[in-house]
Amino acid sequence: MAETQKAPYPWPRNSWVILTKIIRAWYTFTSEGGEVTGKKIADTAGVHASQISTNRPFLVMLGVVNPEGTSLTEAGKRIGIGLYNDNESMRRQGFELVVKSNPLLSDMLNIIKGRGGLKEKDFSDEIALRTNGKTEGFGTGVGILREILISSGLVEAVGDSLQPVKNRIDEATGELEKPAFSDKPVIAVVGLKRIPIPVSTSSVWWIEVGENPADGEVVRFLEMQRLMFGIK
Repeated sequence: MAETQKAPYPWPRNSWVILTKIIRAWYTFTSEGGEVTGKKIADTAGVHASQISTNRPFLVMLGVVNPEGTSLTEAGKRIGIGLYNDNESMRRQGFELVVKSNPLLSDMLNIIKGRGGLKEKDFSDEIALRTNGKTEGFGTGVGILREILISSGLVEAVGDSLQPVKNRIDEATGELEKPAFSDKPVIAVVGLKRIPIPVSTSSVWWIEVGENPADGEVVRFLEMQRLMFGIK
């Protein structure tokens, strides 16, 4: 009996630069509550409309776009917020969610951790073994997967190898990468005002905001906090 032919792996058709433009534009419409269409995303991102449809399967496979291909996932929203507001912490959270929820990326992270590092060529070969070989878009896709792992803060590039980042929170032991709070005095920033938020009878949180935020900025700020704390 002939061996069943595997479906082609949904590799991207464009660079990571183009894909990040698409994610950022997609989040822009999501945050403003407008109707999201491929043409609107393409126009906002400054790319051709065909680049939305040809890269959509890859974004779905990553877990950035939902399986129906119609909206951003939780991870996709975090990445979009990070790109939109140039917020490195939020971007990293989004990429970490992608790595931990995507089987291929999760496998590669475990291999890198288990071996204490992986040569770039071996990284490419391991991915080829887990997909359908080096088909069209493979090289671009491998480069993007590498970029996502590094952007997640879980992996770093050292020479010609990818190595696990050791000074992170260990989920098994709960040890922190660094203290969550500092005993250094808070320095006020010109143009921002600090607002106390009583969260309980014995605890007060402080936030810093612009002097005269626009309504849209307030909505995006609240959306960021909702995503940061995992509130549905």
